[in-house]
Amino acid sequence: MTSPVDTDTKEALRARFRAYRSRLAPDTVAARSAAIRQRVRALPEVQQARTLHAYWPMVDRGEVDTRPLIRSLHDHGVQVVLPVVTGYNEDTPALEHRRYAGPDALRANRWGIQEPVDTASVPPDALDVVLVPAFGAGRNGHRIGHGYGYYDAFLSALDVPTIALIYDDCLIEAIPADAHDVPVSIIVTDRRTVRPPADA
Repeated sequence: MTSPVDTDTKEALRARFRAYRSRLAPDTVAARSAAIRQRVRALPEVQQARTLHAYWPMVDRGEVDTRPLIRSLHDHGVQVVLPVVTGYNEDTPALEHRRYAGPDALRANRWGIQEPVDTASVPPDALDVVLVPAFGAGRNGHRIGHGYGYYDAFLSALDVPTIALIYDDCLIEAIPADAHDVPVSIIVTDRRTVRPPADA
């Protein structure tokens, strides 16, 4: 059951959702992540994708574990793409997108996020679907990320399905949105799949 409409600021929601993650036991993260992956694999948008943009999780911080999904899609011939941070200035957040070639071809960036190295760059217009990291999300399609704006800048130029992966306890009725915020088209939790209305 989702929470009622929340009047907290995005900063307060981010702190709340981050604290929730920090309390999760590793076996809880594993079980809920498995349920989320199963729901993601069942989506027609994912089943039909030839090139899928994912993200490598920070499992030590309780993030939904996407690694088995990435490996499975890659092993079944889907071209998986992961983000690479190319601009750390908060005024000009920038990502590049590189082909995933296995865990041995990943290196940690300055934030500890694993990124592909020495693999081909993939243009955003080649993507069929994008998995989007989030601390939490609202039924209005807006999400709480880290607040740096990387994904909003990236998603603003796309016209493909975008899927936020969150724990069900971090799904609320609505997330406050700023003018630059880009909503996702699908939210997947360990208990449900939500398709926000286009005009939310």
